Amino acid sequence: MRFQAVITTALVVVVAVAIPGQANAQNPPAGAIFDLATAHPAAFSASAYTQFTTSFVASATSEYVSFAFREVPAYFSFDDASVTQQGSSTNLLQDPGFESDTAANVGTNFPVGWGRWIQPVDTTAIGVVASGNTGDCASSGPHTGSYFWCDGSVQGYDGLYQQFNGLTVGATYTITFWLTDNSGDPMSNPQIDMLVYAGPALPTGTQTIGTPPAPILVTTPVPGTVWLMLLGIGALGLYLLFRRWNAPRIGG
Repeated sequence: MRFQAVITTALVVVVAVAIPGQANAQNPPAGAIFDLATAHPAAFSASAYTQFTTSFVASATSEYVSFAFREVPAYFSFDDASVTQQGSSTNLLQDPGFESDTAANVGTNFPVGWGRWIQPVDTTAIGVVASGNTGDCASSGPHTGSYFWCDGSVQGYDGLYQQFNGLTVGATYTITFWLTDNSGDPMSNPQIDMLVYAGPALPTGTQTIGTPPAPILVTTPVPGTVWLMLLGIGALGLYLLFRRWNAPRIGG
């Protein structure tokens, strides 16, 4: 029995060393509002981006939106994201297409305007700013512009996030982004997934990297009907002022 236990332990160690990504892979943080494996179980084309859309209802005036990745055999390419309030076309994200980055940012984990978090186990092949058709995401390149995010996180998930202050509680916010994957594997592969989170805090069990970016102050858009009402009030005020100036003066 002792010999069998030794052999079993040795096999476990060999498996862990041979396939570290699978042996150490961590479950994603709970609470995702979008799960790529469910939304798009088929394989991606290595040369084409796909646009995805999800939404959330703000439960607080301050919330975080995060995009999380794990890709053991290959890499995701992520670009041109947006967060918009229902009824508005204004993108609340800062630098949604990574075009504020420069050549100095390429290959680093710190895109301009974005915060970063990881699961503590995640130490290998985490995401980086990429440019053009070079590096691990050469088969895709950017969706538009010159820069994009290339992510091949191995053990745990790593995420990009931005925080918004001034959201309207109860309002619906739409999230869109462009994504491709160069593995050729279907999303049923448990080592490949991409998730989106939205909530008053970052996902439980994650830790931030570097200095978090300043929260984005959101200005609530004024509905078109309100603008029309304000224009009407202004026009009425000008008319009454005009009447007063041109009214005949008694004894004058």
